[in-house]
Amino acid sequence: MSRTSYSRSDGERPSTAVVNALAAHEDTDVGEIRPQLYDVVDPDALDALFGPRLDGRPRTSGRVVFTYLGHRVTVHSDGHVYVGEVDETAESGVTPVDE
Repeated sequence: MSRTSYSRSDGERPSTAVVNALAAHEDTDVGEIRPQLYDVVDPDALDALFGPRLDGRPRTSGRVVFTYLGHRVTVHSDGHVYVGEVDETAESGVTPVDE
C-alpha cells in the first residue's frame, strides 16, 4: 500500500498542503489535479478547523480524514498530511480539534 507523508511549511494553509501532498503522491503538478479540492471539501473550513483558538493559542490535537481522488487523506493539527490508498475497513470522518 503506497502512502505519502507531507509536512506543512510555516504559514502554509492546510488546504494548500493537501493539494501539495496529493501532487507529490501522484507525481504530478498541482495544476493538473482534477477535480479541484474545493469541489470535494470546503478549503476555508478545512483551514479554519486547524486555525488558532479564539484566544490565539494554537490547536494541539485533532485530525480530519476524507477521500479525495480515490485516496484517503488525513490532515493532522501538527502539520502532517498523509495520502494513501482508501482502506475500505477504515472509518472516514472528523475528529474534532480542541476548543
